[in-house]
Amino acid sequence: MNRALGAVLCLGSLAAIGAPTVPAQAESQVESQVKTQNAVCRVATAKPHVASDGKITAAGSRAGCTGEATFRVRIWKVQPGPDRVVKSGAKAVQNGRVTLNLRCAGGTFYTVATDYHGHMSKSKAIRLTCGTTATPTPTPSAGVGTALENEVVRLTNVERAKAGCGPLKHDAKLRAAAYGHSADMSAKNYFDHTSADGRTMKDRIEAAGYTSWKALGENIAKGYGTAASVVQGWMNSPGHRQNILNCDYTDIGVGYVKAGGPYWTQDFGKH
Repeated sequence: MNRALGAVLCLGSLAAIGAPTVPAQAESQVESQVKTQNAVCRVATAKPHVASDGKITAAGSRAGCTGEATFRVRIWKVQPGPDRVVKSGAKAVQNGRVTLNLRCAGGTFYTVATDYHGHMSKSKAIRLTCGTTATPTPTPSAGVGTALENEVVRLTNVERAKAGCGPLKHDAKLRAAAYGHSADMSAKNYFDHTSADGRTMKDRIEAAGYTSWKALGENIAKGYGTAASVVQGWMNSPGHRQNILNCDYTDIGVGYVKAGGPYWTQDFGKH
């Protein structure tokens, strides 16, 4: 069962509810203060970085689109005179991702993505040094969350690194909102982004003190017994995967409650 209530990067939400191939359930929701309309086709880029294998990695994504198009991603190198394309890749997609890998030679690089339907995105240029990782995955913030919740943060950042997205920081305010929602679903025996008392994702996150945000997102799940299984369940669902691999997000909060579920909530944000 799928339910659409709005669109990615809209003042509203996009919700996708679906039962994975196991008896667990998951649901995702996103909200952003950009524009209001029923569908937004959006192209985004992740700036190049040196991955753990020593290669330059960059990615582009296309989301919220209703028609298929050729989606091309290029890695450009800044140099005297015209900049030079050093790697290019494309595929026909409706919504999807193109990730490029390039042998590191050092220099300043940026990513450009276009879908030939008038949508284009260009990342910031970044200077890369071979043999180092430009965006290492940090350890979760000290004192934020339990070991199990921090394992979800770590695994989420592993998936983001594969797609060329920067790592998320475990934010105490988002964690408080996520844990509060998991606890409420557990205590009142429901499974939804809207709380039993009518509060929305936005209401809960702002009440926890995460305000002046530019983008918000939420994944929920029920019935998964481990951090690895819930992250894999989310990654197997397009809506949840889109939240996890949204390169715009910079912060995350994870809340886990075992009773009656287990119940899991991921809250994403960007200031």
